[in-house]
Amino acid sequence: MNPDQIILATDFSPASSAALSIAGRFANMFKVKVLVVHVFQYVARHQYQVPVGWMIECIRRDVQHRMNETRKILADSGVETEGRLIEDGFPALEILNILQTCKNPLLVMGTHAIGGMDRFVLGSTAEEVLRQAVCPVVTVGPHVISEEGFGPNFHKLLYATDFSDASLAAVPFATMLWKSPSASLRILHVSTDPDFSGSTEDRSFDPVRKALASHAPESTAHAAEYVVLHGKDVSQAITNEAERYPADLLVLGVHRASAFASHLAPKITFQVIAAAPCAVLTISS
Repeated sequence: MNPDQIILATDFSPASSAALSIAGRFANMFKVKVLVVHVFQYVARHQYQVPVGWMIECIRRDVQHRMNETRKILADSGVETEGRLIEDGFPALEILNILQTCKNPLLVMGTHAIGGMDRFVLGSTAEEVLRQAVCPVVTVGPHVISEEGFGPNFHKLLYATDFSDASLAAVPFATMLWKSPSASLRILHVSTDPDFSGSTEDRSFDPVRKALASHAPESTAHAAEYVVLHGKDVSQAITNEAERYPADLLVLGVHRASAFASHLAPKITFQVIAAAPCAVLTISS
């Protein structure tokens, strides 16, 4: 089912600027409105020795200006918009509350991911939303470059799968994006099993082929491409393939759980989002 509304959760940071272009592209593709959401957290709760109301009001005016600029950029590309400035509250909770009021939303958000040898952190808001959101979520990491203009289609889709049911849940959305005549779809499997044949004709791909045929039989004219990579570092392999392709959207199927368990380990999923050169679309099963 096509999204009936795009929710752009923004803090007006550089990452959110890249997310803006992705939201605009989806809006043009599905011909739907974009709801721009910002949670304003500069609310005085304490008694200070000097008045701070004027300072908070200056910040509020700046935020409102940025909200208007964001909506204007979208409107100039023919996208209908609505703005919602939420006073106070926890951003993740407010975003999730808004999603619950929508029938069939698609959420787009930027994140300031930081990485280390053993840990990748997406930021508390992004991680909490990813753990609980039941709708498709597009996460735009720090390595995604903001584009000028919002084309109506994605041209190079990379779908990473381990053949699990959770992973296959992403096929319907991937094929919906793939139906554009200008779009190509590359299906990637990263195997950590040294005994896996590595052949793209392996029967393991049969569930993917069956799902593709059932959701996009007319797309056989521009058949999908299958790629198998071997290695222990799954997230690095996916990120490298996204850059080599080069993909403008990476699609993952995930299993929604309290700890955001996915068909890839949570650490791997967050690593992919943090390092990906393109936006990452996650579909919950």
